[in-house]
Amino acid sequence: MNSKLSEVKNGGGDNLAATAMFLVDSLEGRANPAKGSIPVGPAEREEPTETPTSSPTSKIAVAPSRKLTPARNVAPPSVFENNGSGSTDATNLTSSSSGSRVLFATDEWFASADNLLLPTSPIFIPDLYCEQGKVMDGWESRRRRDAGHDWCVIQLSQRGQLFGLEIDTAHFTGNHAPRISVQSMDLQKSGSDTLSHISWMPGALERAVQGGGRIGSCKTPTEIALAEQACETVAQASGGCWTELLPITPLNPGYEETRLHTFLFDVPTTATHIRVNYYPDGGVARLKLWGRPIAYDGPSSQESSGLYSSVATTDSYTVIPHNSSGAMPSQCNFKDPELTLGGTGIMCSNKHFGVPQNLVQANLGVDMGDGWETARHPDRPAVLVKDPLTGLVDSLLQDWALLQLGTPAMHGVSRLILDTRHFKGNFPESVKVEGCFIDNSEELENAKWFPLVPRTRMGPDSEHVFTREKGQVEHAHHPVSHVRVSIYPDGGLSRVRLYGPTNSEGEQTIIRSLL
Repeated sequence: MNSKLSEVKNGGGDNLAATAMFLVDSLEGRANPAKGSIPVGPAEREEPTETPTSSPTSKIAVAPSRKLTPARNVAPPSVFENNGSGSTDATNLTSSSSGSRVLFATDEWFASADNLLLPTSPIFIPDLYCEQGKVMDGWESRRRRDAGHDWCVIQLSQRGQLFGLEIDTAHFTGNHAPRISVQSMDLQKSGSDTLSHISWMPGALERAVQGGGRIGSCKTPTEIALAEQACETVAQASGGCWTELLPITPLNPGYEETRLHTFLFDVPTTATHIRVNYYPDGGVARLKLWGRPIAYDGPSSQESSGLYSSVATTDSYTVIPHNSSGAMPSQCNFKDPELTLGGTGIMCSNKHFGVPQNLVQANLGVDMGDGWETARHPDRPAVLVKDPLTGLVDSLLQDWALLQLGTPAMHGVSRLILDTRHFKGNFPESVKVEGCFIDNSEELENAKWFPLVPRTRMGPDSEHVFTREKGQVEHAHHPVSHVRVSIYPDGGLSRVRLYGPTNSEGEQTIIRSLL
């Protein structure tokens, strides 16, 4: 059964703002993409734009003939992100920085399918060539000479409800894929653990081990047939089939005026994997699938990873391992914004393997190098002994980092997340977080620090969540401009995230707490 969709063409700032407002309305139930008025801007081409007929609700406006300009190396703004007209509650579930990966691609002769998932803007370097030909920043297959068409399978970063799609053909002007379709599959419907494994697709494990696809490579007919069979088998095992998200739809070449193709789905679809089909071949620069991660709804463990951890959810905090099947807390959309975004890692006691600036980045850590990690403390005890009262290692040795929030927590801290993503053998034994409120960093020397999170045991490759609502954040209503993160005795953290209200509602919360 085909899912209804509508296509939105970006045609300038005014149209983009109108489209963003329409998206906000549709997500909040105030508009119906199938019946409502959809903002459509000009698709400027030297020749008329082909109008897709496979979807009755798709709309593309045809503008008068005009000379096209090369695409810039900066992607246009997305209507699914906050463009100043309000939050759209959207997450790109096909971003490699958040864990999305390509499991299989029929042909990667000119450019790897992994490029589709890059979070950066597609770049064109005119004089850059390799043995296969022109180097392109996207997924580009050969000119097909055998029966069939090219396709790839992508595992989403998290299971989620999908409501929108963006396809960017930037720089692919004479070699773009002329038509494309996208299918989805929810491999968790049957309650299986398929999402946490990639071995159902032939060659996927080998691809992951080698770090992705390789240009100059293509699959044999036998390998493609086995992959097709695997897609059918896994669909049957999950009790479903591959659902059509986007029917066969024409794509425009990658000039600046025509590069971006945006689709809104009338009915959200839950999925863990997608299949992208080129008809028959060609290239696309980026593909972004927007949706809401399905929230984690219970405790999990790290048994499947073979990684022992003595840390689990208690009354003091919630611990979510990164190999959990649900969405990670930091990737969910909370009522209060993340105040560490745009912040600064000011200074630290040691930055042997990573700098504190990494702690305040928006995305999930890519690897251990994308975090703050200190050298092993040379004075650590020869034999570790635990304090019988606290259960923590009986040592005061520590490293520390000072962070300035991107937005001061004027109404206090409602949530705090300490993330040890990728730090499986070198996470801190414990962490303490303190806060202060000053006008500028020059006053740090005389700042009065107060505890937000007392020294607390950490676990490997996990998010540790502390909330004001559960009484897990101390001095939760105090204004905070800077935080001091102390790790015992050493080790690494991937991210530190603080959330808090930024409007008068926060004031009312404080007032109610004092009554």
